[in-house]
Amino acid sequence: MFRSLGLGAAAVLVIATPVAAQTTVQLQIGSSEIVVNGAVQPADMHGFEPIIVDGRAIVPLRPVIEALGGTVSWSSDLRLITVRDSIGENEVILKINSRDSVVNARTGPRLDVPPILIDGVTKVPISFVSAHLGFDIEWDEEARTITIINQ
Repeated sequence: MFRSLGLGAAAVLVIATPVAAQTTVQLQIGSSEIVVNGAVQPADMHGFEPIIVDGRAIVPLRPVIEALGGTVSWSSDLRLITVRDSIGENEVILKINSRDSVVNARTGPRLDVPPILIDGVTKVPISFVSAHLGFDIEWDEEARTITIINQ
């Protein structure tokens, strides 16, 4: 009898446990549109166009990370960017025009391309940030489209 009761309780726990929804963000090089879960986000995104720098896709950080459920903090005095994933498990700290990084409170790997500030918009190499926050990323060379997935 206790075995049956134990399995029933486990089944209830599994059913009641919330499952995080997958979020997909798509960007296209040269386009200011950000597509979240298939819907174009209505906003004035002038200046938010992703670009290619030294073979790396550099994207506007804040709208992408916030669409994926993460957070971005900016220290204008130090020119530091702090990025956290949606559950606060991973953190990346970057500095404008620096290839150095801090990942989860430890010295991180050097970036191939540093974060830059263009007309007040912080742009970062999205493959680096995605890798350290646990997001999946896909690149479509032909369409020049970046897809970032938070599962």
